[in-house]
Amino acid sequence: MRAERRWVWGLAAAVVVAVATLSLQTARQAEAPRAAEHAPTPSVRADSSGWSLLALGGGGDAPAGEAPQGRPPREPEDLLQALFTDGSLRGAALDGGWGTWNGQQLTPSRDLRRRFDQLLTTLGEASADELRPLVGWLAERDLGPSGALAVLAVWDRYLQLQQHAYREVMDLHNPARWPQVLHERQQARRNRLGPGWAEAFYGEEERAFSQRLQATPGPANPPAPDWVNPAPAGIPAPDWQRQRVTALGTEAAERLQAEEQRQAEWAARLEAARAALDGIARAPELSATQRQAAAAQWLNQHFEGNERLRASVLLGL
Repeated sequence: MRAERRWVWGLAAAVVVAVATLSLQTARQAEAPRAAEHAPTPSVRADSSGWSLLALGGGGDAPAGEAPQGRPPREPEDLLQALFTDGSLRGAALDGGWGTWNGQQLTPSRDLRRRFDQLLTTLGEASADELRPLVGWLAERDLGPSGALAVLAVWDRYLQLQQHAYREVMDLHNPARWPQVLHERQQARRNRLGPGWAEAFYGEEERAFSQRLQATPGPANPPAPDWVNPAPAGIPAPDWQRQRVTALGTEAAERLQAEEQRQAEWAARLEAARAALDGIARAPELSATQRQAAAAQWLNQHFEGNERLRASVLLGL
């Protein structure tokens, strides 16, 4: 039961972060008070079940959010009080951590993502233009100026990742596409964050999600045949064509059959050309120049236009 609650809370937290980051697509957004403005909010912690991946659909590459019209950006000290004393994070401690800073390098850690995610839940109360200086101010207070710059570099890349437009959409009713969803997100995370930070931020939940994929049963029905390909082994070509007609209709099936015939004819012509050119190359009475001229003449006699160029490339001439 505890594991199930952690899973539900982790998914809810990730949904909050994903929805909040999509607000970056609006260059100017009116300030929207939260329904829970006066209620204490616990620290946001992403669970390791892997299902927080589902919430990260990602938006388009949009500009960073600006302060609402009529209100200049607040100073970090004022924003900290507005969020943690009077706002939605009232009563909560700053979640996560900065990670280990050795004076030159910031060690990747999941704690930094937890801290970022908590602050990103306040988008709407605060703008992205306000949150970035707050992150830098808090990090400089603990790590110094160089450490703060390292933290902000990761913050910028993390926000770019939140705005990444994914082609694959997580559909809970289509588990067959889940591996593609995971692969695309893994690739985007490593491209944006780098391998070290991507592993620290997402490695645990990606592995958990992969385990769920392995445990997810496949489709009840076998996949539909690939009608574009020639007849599979063991199925006579006439039987395969009749199945195509039943599945695709006469016109489509006949087009596929005609294309297969053209491909077979081209393969036969190419094989004949390879044998002929091999014979020319082996002719002892011809010099190298004569062999080259004879090969070109043979191609000109048997191929025309683009066919000649295509055959030359495929034959390695």
